[in-house]
Amino acid sequence: GGGVAQLVAVGLGLFKLLATASSLPFIDSAGRRPLLLLGVGGLTGALVLLGFAAYSMSSGVTTLVGMPVAYASVGALLLYVASYQISFGPISWLIVGEVFPLASRNAALACATLTNFGSNAVVALVLPAVQSSLGESGTYFLFATFAVAAWLFIQSSVPETKGKTLEEIERELGGEGQ
Repeated sequence: GGGVAQLVAVGLGLFKLLATASSLPFIDSAGRRPLLLLGVGGLTGALVLLGFAAYSMSSGVTTLVGMPVAYASVGALLLYVASYQISFGPISWLIVGEVFPLASRNAALACATLTNFGSNAVVALVLPAVQSSLGESGTYFLFATFAVAAWLFIQSSVPETKGKTLEEIERELGGEGQ
């Protein structure tokens, strides 16, 4: 009933808090890009595993990676949550605050926030149609493809800002005097 759902929600919230807290000491020592790449790699793996789990369940298969499909699904979900919490969760907001020149930082942060929440709204709006069209497993595989694209973008285009002042970052990105 409602008690179990509330317990799961609180447990998941605590798990997210612990995952985020565990990444904080490494943001400045390991760097932003490595944590983003690690986290997005974990997201990708979790989404692929969820895709196979959904496909397995729809096909009547009861085990995946040597365990019941339900357990594999819960493990993949927890991997997804932890991966998000050590990467996109805290780091995307940190980098956005670092890479824009001071002269346009407020407007740029507003645009980034609008883009983030607007993207969330679009996903929520189109998800039922995507699930209806691709099925549950196909939807997970589609999102895994987006995660691969995000990983490639981070690898090729996101600068490392670890240990740099805002002024140094602005100079390196060509924002000085613009």
